[in-house]
Amino acid sequence: MRFIKTTPAQVEALKKQAKRIQRNGGGKHADLLNRVARSAGYDHWHHVCLCLTETEQIKGSRQLLPEVEAIIQSALAGKGKIVVTGPEALASRQFVLFATEDGDAWLLDPEEDKALCLVWHGERQEVVIQDLPMQIKILWHGDFELNGPFFAVRTDHPGVGSRYIGGYPLDTLRETLERVRSADKRIEQIFGREDVVAITPEIIRQLVGQRWEEATLLEAVRAGAQYSPSRNTVLYPAVFGEEE
Repeated sequence: MRFIKTTPAQVEALKKQAKRIQRNGGGKHADLLNRVARSAGYDHWHHVCLCLTETEQIKGSRQLLPEVEAIIQSALAGKGKIVVTGPEALASRQFVLFATEDGDAWLLDPEEDKALCLVWHGERQEVVIQDLPMQIKILWHGDFELNGPFFAVRTDHPGVGSRYIGGYPLDTLRETLERVRSADKRIEQIFGREDVVAITPEIIRQLVGQRWEEATLLEAVRAGAQYSPSRNTVLYPAVFGEEE
């Protein structure tokens, strides 16, 4: 049976219509309920009841917007937090939200690797999240990936852009994402991961923050080396040749 959004007020109106018909012409109440249900586009009265129950369940599960606001407030207060939502718009989909102590907050779609920046460096960001009657529409900023010790993003956000971000609680975040992702997605993450990246100024800054020697990294750049996040090491051209 198809779903029709149904409110308690609509159900009461149909009941009253059935009672009016019964007062004017008689008939069994159950038959009249089925009659008014069909006139309103339902298959029968039980269909009305099922649609009412489903509508209430969807309404009750809509926790995304409150969770978004809560994670934003956590980031603005400098409190680290990770939250997993319920299946808001899609029965098979959960979202992950997290805030960091240094004032960042993100909304993630674990299945599609989509990312939305909610707070950046302590400043609340403009986002588009539409809570429609039967679905939630999100204007994502871009994609994300957990690459070794980095939270890697590729976004059209003017302040964030594409970069590797260090210092996030990636161990906990990685465990959370693994828990909510489907088996197919977990396999994709294992075999579809990029193993090496260019040693950009952003990568150097992040690695220096992890106590790497800047001089060593600059020398690696001059030698044409790349960084492997999964192994947390620098790979030189000779290593690439051996692996090929």
